[in-house]
Amino acid sequence: MRINDLEFHVRERGEGEAFIWAHGLMGSIAAEDGLDLFEWDRFPVDKRLVRYDARGHGKTEPSYSPSDYHWGNLARDMISVADELAIERFTAGGQSMGCATTLFAGLQARVRLKGLVLVNPPTAWETRAAQVELYRRMARLGGGLGGKLLAKVMGKNLERLLPRWLLEAKAERVSGILDGLKALRRKTLSNLFKGAALNDLPPREEIRAIDIPALILGWTGDPSHPIETAQELDKLLPQSTLFVAEGYADFQKWPQLIRDFVTETG
Repeated sequence: MRINDLEFHVRERGEGEAFIWAHGLMGSIAAEDGLDLFEWDRFPVDKRLVRYDARGHGKTEPSYSPSDYHWGNLARDMISVADELAIERFTAGGQSMGCATTLFAGLQARVRLKGLVLVNPPTAWETRAAQVELYRRMARLGGGLGGKLLAKVMGKNLERLLPRWLLEAKAERVSGILDGLKALRRKTLSNLFKGAALNDLPPREEIRAIDIPALILGWTGDPSHPIETAQELDKLLPQSTLFVAEGYADFQKWPQLIRDFVTETG
């Protein structure tokens, strides 16, 4: 569908109250399905599950300015997906970049949101500077190599993307995490990472004003998604619940926690 002057790839299933989900940086619907962390095929059919490829990802058209990939703009895309599908109120959720997208959507359209599912909050505030420098290096590398070669390079160090305990438990599927990256062109990659370097979570005082039920899911052993960010969000958000996965047994509870939360808020 046409959203904010771009062709977006959107997938939906089920009927009822809507849950709109946003994937992470370099991800896509297809990449999530390949890794199958969230068991979307088991999502309740009496709920309307809406997933989409973010701008510049998967089958959605790219933007050509780094600022277009600011989390605030991605949040506007999420809200526009809801508008295009005639969804007035909904629960929003996402992982990493999608988590930040969801948080900004909470600021922009809080009266329309029933709840927030914030999975793997990224580096923020005092811890953001090192990640910004990494993204600047990735912009140069991605702009030179393109998606296929960059995926090959990143595949040699998957611990930058997932905790070791998850890599070991999902050994047969972990290659799927890079599927969304392989098709990206050099210019798109450069803009994506330059845009990522511009980002940070909203100021703490703004987050305190998001008085919406929130489920926060974080895991240990991932420097790009430090558990300290999840813990800080839990302190700031007035109606939050935090669940930390310290190993695969904890993580296996996540899909059901998301399903339960969406059912409760819907």
